[in-house]
Amino acid sequence: MDPSTSALIVAVVGVIGTLTSGLLAHRSALQAKAVELDHAERQRREEQLSIERRESLSARRDSYAAFNQRLRQFHSVLSRNYLSLASGQTSPQQGDEREESRRMLRNVYAEAQMVISDDVLAVAGNLVHQLHRIHALLSQHEQGIATEESLEDIKDRLERASEGLYEVRQTMRRDLGTSSLPIHRPDDYGAT
Repeated sequence: MDPSTSALIVAVVGVIGTLTSGLLAHRSALQAKAVELDHAERQRREEQLSIERRESLSARRDSYAAFNQRLRQFHSVLSRNYLSLASGQTSPQQGDEREESRRMLRNVYAEAQMVISDDVLAVAGNLVHQLHRIHALLSQHEQGIATEESLEDIKDRLERASEGLYEVRQTMRRDLGTSSLPIHRPDDYGAT
């Protein structure tokens, strides 16, 4: 091979090498940028999911607080009405108070149904049904309508509903991750 051919081949290889290295460097830079953009997008999605989880948790916590408050208020009104009825000292305002408390619970429950978990919804729905049944029985007794259940039966229902209040609250707290207490009230709970 003649020296000029060798020099030409070396020059061509050199030019191809220079051009290829530029292309490879550019391709490598594009790949690095794509990886960087992908990582940034993944981080943005994770941050967005984290924000959505916090907002969802906050909405559930607010809903649980309002729902728990209305459940307890309705149970308290029903208990006071039962005691008045059992002692023979009823008044027309009791029915109004009971109906107002029931209406407020119904409204909060309707809102809660859109954000609470299925586990809480199942337990809470059962309790709401129990409280509405007690409300209907108290109304019938106040009006002197014969019922299948005596005042003693209503008292038993109120006690079971009290257990239900604990169960609903604990199920809510578990759902929020704030409690590891048992869902069902321990026998010595609240004992002094």
